[in-house]
Amino acid sequence: MKRALPKSFAVMKLLNRDYGIFIRSCMAFLGYVAVLLITGHLKLAHEIAKRFWFHNEFKIAVRRCAWYCRRGWPRIDVLSDEFFDPTEGLEDTQLDELEAFVKKRQPKLSPVIYASDLAIIAARRLNNNSIPTQRSSNIVSFQAACDQMLAAPVSTDLTASGPDGPRTGDFPIVDAITTLADFADLFPAKKMRWFVISGTFLGLVREKGFLAHDYDIDLGVFENEIDIKSTIADVEASRLFVLKKYDHHMSTLLAPRTPSTNPDVPYILKLVHVTGIHIDLFIHYHDTSTDPAVDWHGSSLHRWENSAFDLTPYPFYDMNVLGPADADRYLTENYGDWRTPVTDFNCTTDTPNLALVAHPVAIVFFIKRYIMARGTNTKQAAKLERELLQNGFLLQSDDGCMTVSGALFEA
Repeated sequence: MKRALPKSFAVMKLLNRDYGIFIRSCMAFLGYVAVLLITGHLKLAHEIAKRFWFHNEFKIAVRRCAWYCRRGWPRIDVLSDEFFDPTEGLEDTQLDELEAFVKKRQPKLSPVIYASDLAIIAARRLNNNSIPTQRSSNIVSFQAACDQMLAAPVSTDLTASGPDGPRTGDFPIVDAITTLADFADLFPAKKMRWFVISGTFLGLVREKGFLAHDYDIDLGVFENEIDIKSTIADVEASRLFVLKKYDHHMSTLLAPRTPSTNPDVPYILKLVHVTGIHIDLFIHYHDTSTDPAVDWHGSSLHRWENSAFDLTPYPFYDMNVLGPADADRYLTENYGDWRTPVTDFNCTTDTPNLALVAHPVAIVFFIKRYIMARGTNTKQAAKLERELLQNGFLLQSDDGCMTVSGALFEA
């Protein structure tokens, strides 16, 4: 049954804010009871309660509860997104219970959904690497799960879509202008040469302002032009911003010859303004291992690549901001036909410049994209298949069958 909530800034704001003790305790209790009733597993219920109570991470907790509802006996599609990772942050014992839950639900799941769920769990267990001596067996399990997903019949069950119809634009533009102006005051160009990117840059070029259907403000800074410790200290000392999240990746995002002046390889700082507007400050790296070189930014699972770009000033409301000098090339690489408005954009499935990353969970997502394209867009499927083969993620036998290579993760 589909009862998908509409995607909106208001919903995102509710999920991303910090809550007090009363709300956290209520949600922890409700989440615990709901997950226990749906899955029958104490560790999964306890994990949800901790996510609400101790971590104050409502966004991931609510999305995970929605995933349990979609997979479990309620069969309610509250937040339809088959590219959500239900394993993020789970330990191996919790993954064991999640796997048991999925296997119990097999008769009610389509073959491709069932196989992809097992593949995600195997990928997370491999990435956790909690018991190094079991790495070889984890690689074998990961390969088997991915191969099962590849062998599943072509299906349109994998979808990243939400509710039907275009989104209503509810992004509070006045608050966004105030947020960006306060960020510019906190970090003037002489202190840190930040620039607008992604959806914010798209709005600047196409709409001459923020996109009405956006969720946040996207900014970038080159890795060799930011002092991470100093930047975090400035944010923490500010009365206008709170550092919501600081993430880094130690191994699989960086290509071998991508330089880094920060040892923990940061990739994003998520800031929240007093208005509730979020700023995603993405660290950009210059990668000379490709020919030609690229500038890229990413997340723990993604890497978006652009042709190396220079910066130039752009007027934006009552201020001047920096952005990629060749706007058309940058936006075409990010969005394809960027001149045609799209109100519901998914960064996992809709970005042409999403590059392959040697991370087991990321590989599962790419295979999902490939399987989805086989049923809806054969041209895109052929392109993804070519990339997966050329980069050594997939192997093709003489009879044309595809299998996943485990060589990327061997010690």
